[in-house]
Amino acid sequence: MLANGASAARAAVYVTHSSSHTLDLGTPATFAGSASVLSINTPLTSLSFGGSGPLDPTGGWVSGPMSEVQTDVADAEMLTSVAMGSGQQAESEAAVGNLVLLPGTAYQVTSDFSMSRAFATCDGVFGDAAVENLQVAGQTIAVTGDPNQAVDIPGLATLVINEQSPDPSGTGIFVNALDLITADGIEILVNSAYSSISCPTSIGLGVSQLLIGSSHFQPMHGVPLGPSCFDFTTGGGWITPPPPFSGGKSTFGFVAGYKPGGTNPRGEVEYHDHTSGQFNIHSLDVLYYACGPDNNPNSRVFGGDAELNHVSGYCYEVYIQDNGEPGVGTDFLDMFLWPPGTPCGSPPTGFTETYANGNFLGGGNIEIHQ
Repeated sequence: MLANGASAARAAVYVTHSSSHTLDLGTPATFAGSASVLSINTPLTSLSFGGSGPLDPTGGWVSGPMSEVQTDVADAEMLTSVAMGSGQQAESEAAVGNLVLLPGTAYQVTSDFSMSRAFATCDGVFGDAAVENLQVAGQTIAVTGDPNQAVDIPGLATLVINEQSPDPSGTGIFVNALDLITADGIEILVNSAYSSISCPTSIGLGVSQLLIGSSHFQPMHGVPLGPSCFDFTTGGGWITPPPPFSGGKSTFGFVAGYKPGGTNPRGEVEYHDHTSGQFNIHSLDVLYYACGPDNNPNSRVFGGDAELNHVSGYCYEVYIQDNGEPGVGTDFLDMFLWPPGTPCGSPPTGFTETYANGNFLGGGNIEIHQ
């Protein structure tokens, strides 16, 4: 909830489980990838939203702009769209919240949150998709998690869930969380991710270790920075307020950190609170990015300037943990917002925030890329 004073204190656990993705790079691989949140093709026009653009063959990461989409055939909150490559893996992901396809029709399709991921490694390709609270024509659809699950709306449309197909080269994969094709020639792709890799003859994997540590209470005026970390982090999903608080889901998506050779952090954060006081936080920049406190190898802190409901002047900060796979119930996100007049260039830990919400993920995934 937004408030005019300090938020109530709550505890958050710093879990010190390493989820390192460190690789012995050897001879560099060549990467390809892209992601988009929403693509609409009709007999008259084609539209695409949240496209990342193509990944550079040398790797790094590229992301698309996030906002809200409202068209005659689709409404959505775009959360993240990013393609990346490093070591011996290419990965792309896209996520969306509050999706409505064919709004107002008898065969309307809705979902609270959906996300797709495409992976290409030197050992093979694979993908996955999450689609939560999926309804078609008012009926709840049980999502199996299997690739290419089809739902037929007789005489009207066909919906494919977790659509996966290899690229012609055999070194890549296309994944769509949803592919809706109507009888009158409209096709809507939701959360499209593509990844491909061309590998050298040999690359050795490094080994990460499990670190055991203690938990403690999180300060309620933001999270201080730890040591410098020149990597980047991606994520998309949703959280709810931790007990004893209650409220609706808050959906999020982000990419933040350093591109290869970069000297300043970059990225974008999109956050939608769906409690009784619904609102949107959108980042305008990433002014700082670092490892989390206590030398925790699986946490990061980043923040900067933000808009609240499209009004600028605010500061945001995000604290995350990548605690392994799957991200649900394991990864952690904390979101902070400070009012106009707060300095945004570093964690405003001495100032009182107007909003704070943090919990382990109810859906989605967070990943640190090193």
